[in-house]
Amino acid sequence: MQRIRVAILGAGNIAGVHAQAIDEVEGAMLTVVADGGSGRGRDLAERFGARYLADAAAVADADDVDALIIATPSGTHAEAAVAAAERGKHALVEKPLDVTLARCDAMIAAARRHHTVLAAVFQNRFAPGVERAREAAAAGRLGRLVIANGLVPWHRPAEYYRDVGWRGTWALDGGGALMNQGIHTVDLLLHLAGPVSAVAARSGHLLHAIETEDTASATLLFESGAYGALQATTASWPGSPARIELYGDAGSIVLEDGRIARWRLSDGDAAEEAAMLALDPGAAGGTADPLAIGVERHRRQLEDFLAAVREGRQPAVPPLEARRAVELVVAVYSAARAETTVRLPLPA
Repeated sequence: MQRIRVAILGAGNIAGVHAQAIDEVEGAMLTVVADGGSGRGRDLAERFGARYLADAAAVADADDVDALIIATPSGTHAEAAVAAAERGKHALVEKPLDVTLARCDAMIAAARRHHTVLAAVFQNRFAPGVERAREAAAAGRLGRLVIANGLVPWHRPAEYYRDVGWRGTWALDGGGALMNQGIHTVDLLLHLAGPVSAVAARSGHLLHAIETEDTASATLLFESGAYGALQATTASWPGSPARIELYGDAGSIVLEDGRIARWRLSDGDAAEEAAMLALDPGAAGGTADPLAIGVERHRRQLEDFLAAVREGRQPAVPPLEARRAVELVVAVYSAARAETTVRLPLPA
């Protein structure tokens, strides 16, 4: 198997999860950790036998790097991904792809131009429950979809924003509860229920002293004709599982943190329902702790990304789909600011 040398750009909370995933994937090797000079990445590099670089910009030129995992503040993703593509290096980018559609488009164009693989980290797509729900929806087992909801009632303490200055800012976080925490659920909702054609919304900072919203609530119209609701907050103590609800005229499926909590299909039976409810019993989410997510889903996504690099194919989470999640979040913010209905797709 072709060994792929991977660098982690950024040394925040999620960097350790990525380093562990690399360590567990056959044919992957962590060679560089770069943190822009903060020094936080030094211990991580030493722990996994990698080289430490203080100069983040130097990673794109490193001879011992084939692919980057970009885990820097959200509003810096495009710059790093474009630089990587220009040097023929592949990029797996933490969610969101970036915080504006223009930056997302620049990343996608660079990857196309230089024939590199670009993917976004939406590891919850790799949960067994999500995969089974996707199969059922695609096979029409829900019948006509009538309602599709996403709910993220999470909690983050004041110091989560206070101690990391870029969080909750428009420039680098691109939003708050919806763009940062809720975008995983946005992606799953689109993945399972299809594109949205219109949105109306409200948002605000109801608890936290931040620039962006800590609470957002939107009503959705899907292209299929289904109605939906999307809500996200970091002000709900103590935090509850992120939830996806799919209701059709032939069945219903509910997911909590990617695990099946309800499986009732008119063409199914009790044995199938019991099997679905038993899937992934150890699943955990980031309801109150961003690091309580485990590494298994990240490992599975990394395996797919590296296979895409070796095979010259699109990854399971292609950049256009990652862009679609950003587009919906941007549309929610636009609808909330203007207090009107916003139609999708948005102008490029």
